[in-house]
Amino acid sequence: MYRSIIIGHDLHGGGRDALALGRLLADASGAALVVASVIPSGSILTGFEISWREHQATISSTIERIASENGAEAEVLASSTPTRGLHDLATDIGADLIIVGSSRHSRAGQILAGNVGLSLLGGSPTAVAIAPHGYADPPEHRMITIVVGFDGSVESGRALEAAVTLAESSQATLRLVAIAEPPPEVYAKGAADGSYRELTTAIESRRRNELNAARDSIPSGVSVEASLIAGDPATKLAEAGAHASLLMLGSRAWGPARRVLLGSVSAPLVRKAPCPVIVEPRGDEPELIAAAGTYAEATS
Repeated sequence: MYRSIIIGHDLHGGGRDALALGRLLADASGAALVVASVIPSGSILTGFEISWREHQATISSTIERIASENGAEAEVLASSTPTRGLHDLATDIGADLIIVGSSRHSRAGQILAGNVGLSLLGGSPTAVAIAPHGYADPPEHRMITIVVGFDGSVESGRALEAAVTLAESSQATLRLVAIAEPPPEVYAKGAADGSYRELTTAIESRRRNELNAARDSIPSGVSVEASLIAGDPATKLAEAGAHASLLMLGSRAWGPARRVLLGSVSAPLVRKAPCPVIVEPRGDEPELIAAAGTYAEATS
């Protein structure tokens, strides 16, 4: 469950969108909100010192006002980049989630991770959420359906675990979506003797078993739906999120422990999903080993 959520606010529309998503998640999880803005550190050109200090004071007072109006704490910090500043703040206060808005070039109602979002998704020590462009506009959002992309991996299991906890506290419906991606076309050369069809069937059967095991692990108090869909994972998950309150994914299956890393599915999704997306970080090695053993028992 999220206990501390950082809202990356740039005093523009993306910050408002991130704040709206943060309030929804805080209401559902009981997390404390921190509205944060990062100002550039380094030397100031001679003659601009006074105007720069005035600019900093304006940012600080605005962030403090926004935080106060939303029952949140305010943090204005200097760093070499916004990404590093948010990383450092998350580590210092033990935050569970960082939320940023989409690029101002994205279409309304769709996410498109900007430079800060993409940088965060390249190694954040905590979960990262991207709010769609225009998310702060009416109507008021509610946590109704949480979609989880599940592929049987330990990483997607971590996303499922976070989603279950959120669904329990918000009374939202949990929808598990497993994608049976067709084998590469190179295997189609053996289609004449039925091997390609058999391979496709085997992939679907494995995904179905994984999906059923995951569904059966959900606590009885959570309303859950499970869907097995054939096709391209990123495209089908984006379609599944069309009417969802939230889409949750696991990090890439390899890379540094306790970091968010985009993979072949999450990377395109943070550029085109029609709803907010949360990417959960990987666990450390002992967690991965323990979770893999538990999952193997559940699917054996």
